[in-house]
Amino acid sequence: MPVPRRLLVALLAACAACGSSAEPAELSDTTPADEQSTRAAPSTTTALTTTTVAAASATPALAPTAAGDFPEAAPPLNNAARVTTTAARDIEFDIDATCDIASAQALAARHPGVRQFVLVKTTSFTVSSGTVEVIGRSVDGTWRCQRAAQTARLGRNGTRILADRRSGDGTTPAGVFPLGSVTAWDGQTFQFFGNAPDPGVRGTYRNVRHEDCWGATPNTARYQHVVNLPQCPGPDDEWLAGVGGAYSNAAVIGANLDPISGDEPGEPPFAAAIFLHRHSYAADGSTRGLSGCVSLSQADLEHTLRTIDPALNPQFAIGPASYLLSTA
Repeated sequence: MPVPRRLLVALLAACAACGSSAEPAELSDTTPADEQSTRAAPSTTTALTTTTVAAASATPALAPTAAGDFPEAAPPLNNAARVTTTAARDIEFDIDATCDIASAQALAARHPGVRQFVLVKTTSFTVSSGTVEVIGRSVDGTWRCQRAAQTARLGRNGTRILADRRSGDGTTPAGVFPLGSVTAWDGQTFQFFGNAPDPGVRGTYRNVRHEDCWGATPNTARYQHVVNLPQCPGPDDEWLAGVGGAYSNAAVIGANLDPISGDEPGEPPFAAAIFLHRHSYAADGSTRGLSGCVSLSQADLEHTLRTIDPALNPQFAIGPASYLLSTA
């Protein structure tokens, strides 16, 4: 049966469409050069695009070992090389200074755990002048001079062992006392204070408030406490803001602190308001003996306050040289 002409035309058109979708025939050497470039371009572009995508997503290959195997990924860093402890911080010291190392070593034997002594040394219990040195122990156990001897004033009646002393007797307590820590009426706990700005101390510094009264009236609740009483009511109390010059900067000496004796009826009032502060001067410019504190020049005071380090468990060792060496 003959194929109708209309069906034959449709079949020929379908065959032409199939041929156009097949892969192009390989180009022969006789194809003109410009035709080769035009026909090859789509294939080249596709290859470059494919290569670019593959490179962006590929993981760098590991080089094979001599045996032909690929090595494992690099091992993690050795944990043993990590720092797991904090190194002990060493002290600052003056390599050219001289100080009483023997007394520091003797005191340390009686007061283990102390790495810093503020040595307040006199020639006898009756004198009101002496020296202040700061001596610290390095991490290797060596005692070193942090502050060489500085001229100091003490109680106008000398020094007296704390247990034998009473407030108002004009002596500086003798013995070994920590850097004092006191909590004021507003809740601040501090070791240093002053009417002048903080000179750079290592502990907590209290800028004196107008209300600050350091109680020193024996057998009252405010004895050896910092209370909110502007200008202070008692004759023995100390209004800190009113002692602007001498209390420019100061450190609390922990004599009769923790526990306090004298803030309850019947208790012996051993000491109150014992500080390391600036000299008090007479009209002629000479330094005065004190009621019970220890004083230095302003320059020496600032250097000493910056050297005292609460992290070293500092202790004030106060008294005659022989007492400090053998007994305190």
